[in-house]
Amino acid sequence: MREDPAVLDFEYMRHFSAAISAWDRPERMLALHVGAGVCTMARHLAHTYPDSRHIAVDVDADLPTLARDWWDLPRSPQLRVRAQDGLEALAARHDDSLDMILRDAFAGDSTPHALAGSEWWGHARRVVRPGGLVVANVKAAPDLATHRPDVAAARAAFRDVLAVGEPAVLKGRRRGNVVVVAGDRIDADALRRYAASAPLPTGVDPAWPV
Repeated sequence: MREDPAVLDFEYMRHFSAAISAWDRPERMLALHVGAGVCTMARHLAHTYPDSRHIAVDVDADLPTLARDWWDLPRSPQLRVRAQDGLEALAARHDDSLDMILRDAFAGDSTPHALAGSEWWGHARRVVRPGGLVVANVKAAPDLATHRPDVAAARAAFRDVLAVGEPAVLKGRRRGNVVVVAGDRIDADALRRYAASAPLPTGVDPAWPV
């Protein structure tokens, strides 16, 4: 993680940021980060949108604690960090209580099943307010099929779902990260403009995976 919270080194994190930038955000959005890690995205978004508030949960209690020691993370109420299972955190939320969910949680090469199935996406649909957004980091590879039921569950829950990633990865030719963007009013044209000007080859696919 950089000292400057505005800088994102990983391409998939830039896709996250672009999807949120293209979204019609409420002025004081409340976001849940599932898979807090060292809170890179929570720190970046708190810097980019100073009126936003963030809850970051991770099953690894040590990482967020170390991140607070290493970096100048925003304090509560702007950023609250908890050691908690991602499905439990989502299931415990009241209906229509979040504006955005950002999922970046992995066990090995794929998202844990409990965070990638119909139960998780159903809770995401329930707790996200009308007009809200869900962005999820998905690992895709020619020999990996776990992303398919994950994206299918997202499509069952939300009206608009599209994928942002490297064209070769979207076409199933190589391994990589894909950001799935789900909501009811996604500005696909804005994301295509972002992709056209991105420093690395980037595609936007509303039908992924085919």
